[in-house]
Amino acid sequence: MAIEESTFFLTVSELAAGLRDGSFSSVELTEAYLDRAEELDVPPFDLPSEPREDHQGKLATMVTIARDQALEAAERADRELAAGDPRSILHGLPYGVKDLLDTRGVRTTWGSGIFRDRVPDRNAAVIDRLEEAGAVMMAKNSLGEFAGGNTSSALNPWKLDRTSFGSSSGTVSAAVAGLIGFGIGTETGGSIVFPASAVGASGLRPTFGRVSRFGCMALSWSLDKIGPVGRSAEDCGHVLEVIAGRDARDTSTADRPFVFRADPGSMRGKRLGVHRSEFLLSQSETTRRVFQEALDVFAAMGMEIEDIELPRFPTGALFTTIVTVESGTNFRSLFDDGRAAQMFSFNEDRRAGWMAGRMLPAADYLTAQRIRNQLVREADEIVSRYDAVIAPTWPNGAALRVVRDGWPIPARNEWEPPDEVSGATPRLNYIANLVGHPGLAIPCGFDEDGLPLSLQIVGSPMDDQAVLDFGMAFQRETDWHRQRPPFPWRE
Repeated sequence: MAIEESTFFLTVSELAAGLRDGSFSSVELTEAYLDRAEELDVPPFDLPSEPREDHQGKLATMVTIARDQALEAAERADRELAAGDPRSILHGLPYGVKDLLDTRGVRTTWGSGIFRDRVPDRNAAVIDRLEEAGAVMMAKNSLGEFAGGNTSSALNPWKLDRTSFGSSSGTVSAAVAGLIGFGIGTETGGSIVFPASAVGASGLRPTFGRVSRFGCMALSWSLDKIGPVGRSAEDCGHVLEVIAGRDARDTSTADRPFVFRADPGSMRGKRLGVHRSEFLLSQSETTRRVFQEALDVFAAMGMEIEDIELPRFPTGALFTTIVTVESGTNFRSLFDDGRAAQMFSFNEDRRAGWMAGRMLPAADYLTAQRIRNQLVREADEIVSRYDAVIAPTWPNGAALRVVRDGWPIPARNEWEPPDEVSGATPRLNYIANLVGHPGLAIPCGFDEDGLPLSLQIVGSPMDDQAVLDFGMAFQRETDWHRQRPPFPWRE
């Protein structure tokens, strides 16, 4: 059966409905996604690699396409679905996962040539949960080496010369380009929400401790999170329900089950805190108008909207200190045996930072954690006054992928925002990451260049449902999440 092109852009619930009503089988759907990925994604060079400019129009969002394993899983899903034994709404749906999570029998490279041939004999906890739910793993998605900031081979399907901005960029670009049904990303300081902003995806950073990180490369054990990426906020909720939960192998996980509610209900009377200063950061009148019109949508739902001011902390310095020390410790073996010298050239500064992190005085690390604890107290108090708080995920549309000076190439670590105490940075995002608050990035319009703009909705710890409710309610009133990049891709 031929799969219509529009099928590739359906939401999780729509794809699941197609499987239930016989519009297509899991094998047919999976094979169609695989064929599409092999046609549109595979670049004329091997991944993982440094960012290249010789893509020949291919998106390079996938390090490995796992055709054989995916079709085997899809055949099993069809047998179980035919027997009337659906495991979850994800049963039979093809997905991609950032190439940081171990997948049994499928190479997991961490985006680095050092581990180009690494094939795990186990699954990450998240992969096991998705397998138990009947989902079909079809691809390992590209990223910056060792989750390296915003440098990635993955291109932005809205315009190929623009950054895909963040180490989960392969996952979000693949979702928006209709190459996977949904995806799994990771975030330390913005690696789900920033690329979701750049390409117009819906991406959720769950509460810290909501999802087990067992079997996932550790960058910063006190900051790393794993979360879903999709074409709607509802997609993210369905996936989070499957992957969330306590895991004794990750002692940071909380014993707080998550049961997703797909209907946000009436939003009238809900309290929304608006970090107004971030809505004014863009120099573009068009962009500022788009953000204001998005706020007007929330107001029209009958919400109580109130401006807030977030505390000013040296978030860049806190991230740099904490992540550099923790990642320097995590990757010590690469220095002990000399393999660190094989890291890609764009990671030279990062390699030096890890070396420095291993020598940083313990007092500096402990001071950073003490300041962070104070930030937790202040941020929790402010956010708890509202059902959610909101700001632009990023002040503008995606920047040029290759630039002479600054972001995104040469690479800059995502946890080092420029001039972070001036207020001219996405303060809500950096605070939420340090504190562990859930955050949902959703598309809200386009800039004058036709590039997506995005809002980030943040809630109190373990109130992931609230941020999903706000996202679903917004997407009930708008269709920005339904927009898809024109093909052929714009150069």
